[in-house]
Amino acid sequence: MTKPQIEKSIITDWIYEINKPIFFCILILIAVGLFISLTINPGTARYANNNLLSYFNIQALYLLSGFILFILFSFINYKQIANISIIAFGILLIVLFLTLIYGIEIKGSKRWINLKYISIMPIELIKPFYCILLASIMNNSSLRNSFRNYALSFSIYAAIATILIFQPDISQLFLVSVIFFSSVFMSGFSIIVLASIIIIGLTSFIFIYFFNFNVQNRINSFLSPNDFDATQTELSLLAIKQGGLIGVGPGNGVLKNKIPEANSDYIFSVIAEEYGLLGCLMILIIFFVISYQGFKKIYNTNNNFIQISLFTLIIYFCLQALIHIGVNIRLLPTTGITLPFISYGGSSIIGMSITCGLILLLSKNRHS
Repeated sequence: MTKPQIEKSIITDWIYEINKPIFFCILILIAVGLFISLTINPGTARYANNNLLSYFNIQALYLLSGFILFILFSFINYKQIANISIIAFGILLIVLFLTLIYGIEIKGSKRWINLKYISIMPIELIKPFYCILLASIMNNSSLRNSFRNYALSFSIYAAIATILIFQPDISQLFLVSVIFFSSVFMSGFSIIVLASIIIIGLTSFIFIYFFNFNVQNRINSFLSPNDFDATQTELSLLAIKQGGLIGVGPGNGVLKNKIPEANSDYIFSVIAEEYGLLGCLMILIIFFVISYQGFKKIYNTNNNFIQISLFTLIIYFCLQALIHIGVNIRLLPTTGITLPFISYGGSSIIGMSITCGLILLLSKNRHS
């Protein structure tokens, strides 16, 4: 008698192949974001007409939609992901450009497009596809061993950067710049190219500092808090101190009632106050596990496309978290960068869901 053969399905293959530590870490982040949204009471005028339950429902809808996208992107044939990313990037780049014309102006910046029932922030959606696009360019055999891949990738970067400068959105410009730098670094870079990028980048940010009042004010208030209004940062640090080791308990923190954007820009301080050092360490460990598992895959594969894609996606994903945390503990100036899956915001959650879906896709065991 022959042994019964087990018929493999797409689902069983997926379960066998996915990087399970990354998968469960993302699930934990989504669960934390859902739980935090139930215990936080938004204090801004934007949510003045919403009660706590409706706020929870909105965030739950974002997270559910994000989870579905996270799973769907992890099922895509990775050989097709480059073509999908090129199309998605092209559409979103047009939408990003339209923010300059039709965008909603909030705090002096046009970053949002109003679609009647929802508003989207295109830059949050375009970044994961940008990572894959850069990897495709750097891995293109017809462009290798020449400066054409660098020229093309820089041209695309310059198009995004120009739009972000005119919005303006310097925090996102920094993230996009790091993504570009990471792709060049991982592609087997030329020292001349890398040095040129660093010099151009530093020169550009110095120029932006002197000609953008908002950026200048944020950096000055960070460097000289006694001479500028640094109330939000001071309250953030106070909340972290009050949290201690185990925190004051879910829903018992006071920071969220004093800082207008506590549910987004300063959500890590809310976690520190209510769940203490232990809660903060749990968040940090989750991001460490994701980065470790991703870098291990990069080390163990010979596929250049996967190496560049995974490297840029993980750098972007974890750097955004580190910037958010750095702002909350006053290591960095205020940026408005969200904490993935935990901060309130539909565009951020959807963008991060796509990012993590791609990370899960590219870190599968069968890819070599």
